[in-house]
Amino acid sequence: MKPLLFALLAPTLWLGFVVSQPAKPHLNPPTADDKASWAVASSESEQEKSSGHSRVDRTKLSPLQSQRSPAIDNAMLDVFPPATYNALKNQRGQTELTRDFEPSKSLWAQGLDESKVFLAEMTHSQNSKRDFSLRFGNGGQIYSLHGPFGESVPPSWRAEDADKSPWNDEVWQFVAVCKKYNGLAKADRRGSLPKSLRQQLIDSGYADLFFIHNSGAYIPSDSGIDSLYCPLFASASGNQERSFRMLNWGLVPQVKTIHRSPLLYYTQVRDAGNGVIELTWVVHNFSVLDDVVFDHLNAPWGGTRVSSLPFRYVSGPDGSLLNREDILNDQRFVEASKTGGWNISCAAEDPDSPSLALVYGIDRHLEAEKAKQKNGQPYIQTRQSLYRDWRANRPAYKKQWKDWQTRQANSFRNYDVCEVIPKILIRPGQAIWYRSFLVVGPKERVMQQATKLVEHVDYGLLHFDAGASPKLHVSVDENSVSVIDIESSMPKRTEEDSNTKVNFLVYAKPVAGTKPLFLIQNQNTGQKVVTTDPYFFVSKEKLEIDFPAEHPLSKYYNNVVGYSLADRNSNWEALLGFVCEEKPESGNWKRLSNVLDNSFFPQSNRFHLDLWVETLE
Repeated sequence: MKPLLFALLAPTLWLGFVVSQPAKPHLNPPTADDKASWAVASSESEQEKSSGHSRVDRTKLSPLQSQRSPAIDNAMLDVFPPATYNALKNQRGQTELTRDFEPSKSLWAQGLDESKVFLAEMTHSQNSKRDFSLRFGNGGQIYSLHGPFGESVPPSWRAEDADKSPWNDEVWQFVAVCKKYNGLAKADRRGSLPKSLRQQLIDSGYADLFFIHNSGAYIPSDSGIDSLYCPLFASASGNQERSFRMLNWGLVPQVKTIHRSPLLYYTQVRDAGNGVIELTWVVHNFSVLDDVVFDHLNAPWGGTRVSSLPFRYVSGPDGSLLNREDILNDQRFVEASKTGGWNISCAAEDPDSPSLALVYGIDRHLEAEKAKQKNGQPYIQTRQSLYRDWRANRPAYKKQWKDWQTRQANSFRNYDVCEVIPKILIRPGQAIWYRSFLVVGPKERVMQQATKLVEHVDYGLLHFDAGASPKLHVSVDENSVSVIDIESSMPKRTEEDSNTKVNFLVYAKPVAGTKPLFLIQNQNTGQKVVTTDPYFFVSKEKLEIDFPAEHPLSKYYNNVVGYSLADRNSNWEALLGFVCEEKPESGNWKRLSNVLDNSFFPQSNRFHLDLWVETLE
């Protein structure tokens, strides 16, 4: 039986969480018959039939992911708040998704291998002014957006002597920064540090910056690898919603670092019709350290290719177009409230010019969040959001790249950057969501659409209820670990299963008071472990750094370890689900160490936690 191109999305269980901010009424809400405008290419071409090639390309998935039921991915990915915007039915066009890879026609930096980043492609067909294709990367990023303006995503160019950045930096993605531990320069402001300390860290070869990409890593020329993307744990299409969803573990983008990433990124990209692309992220912080709070976000980080869209404007509060130089401060920032809540990049200056807008909104819930903070209630936003905008390597456009308008598009840093910085906190144990939009189309029409979409930009704190979250059935025998099915649809267990296999349940969603449970294989030995520590097999080195004991950050830095992802020791096979930190009051619960033998679950430690699972006996 031929596999379908994508799994249909299971019925949505919105009772699985409570959104802390109420959504505004739908203007054109999604309806049950939206399926009519959604085209999925599930049939094979004659060439594919003759070659025996299936349209489902599962080469990017681990063995466990490729074998398990699509319903499991859908249960894990069903975390996104409902949509509040859709174009009118007669303006929605059609959307097609495929996992089949063919090289794009775009020019990328020399030496990059697009086949290694490609995960799927979304194509919107409507008319020549609205048509576009999006390409999703294995790291959860949008690495290509081709429209009437040509390719809009920069080519990932780097100078010959610089670290490479294959679809890692110059993409659309979410980025989160932990300011408290973002480098020794930051720590020095909290208390004076000896100059020798910085040199000790430089000599170690490990980076001290602490930010998490939703794409991948920078690749040093001497690393021996050509790309490293955020491990992908689930991906699926939403047939009715015209969407594609991904779940990744975010990476610190320096392959040698002193920091650990505790972030899971859930990404949903939805074709809302008429050139409107909805971007929604859910970010979960599973840090075991209480003070690892991510408080400087890029939602999103991205930008455009200068050679395709050379004119960049920022909207004024009245909807007018402003040159960025006229509104940004010396640090290239402006408060979002002093703009109209969107920018636009254009191929030319005429009103009908092919254009791309980013709609980032104007702090919809700021006052309500401040009131929560004042009243001692859970809150996530503390200050006004910022918008930042600049042309990368701008001086070079007047010198060595002064012929940028005619030179090959992948021969220079072809990048107009923009980032939105919502002052939102992601604390340990919490999950937040954030939604913004891209709009493809003619300049004046895109400006009108962007203005209307500002009120649909939204964000908030998510709470996943244990009683409403699906549970996944994990089965373990002496050779393998597998997620069999969702609890409600589990087959009846046989006597042989009871005698030869260990069976337990995990939550499909990041329920409060849980930690993610991974299945990881050592690439060198073949050993597999079930663990809460995604760094279990990553090469580690205890660093001897003379950090002053009296410094307020000494506890963190005196226990610093160097982690090297460049060694590629780990194969992150699966996110099995989420397990409880404390034993629930009802049910048959056991610690992992009492369920699994030490070949699958070695001795616990600070990050490899011995938590509770519900057993099937």
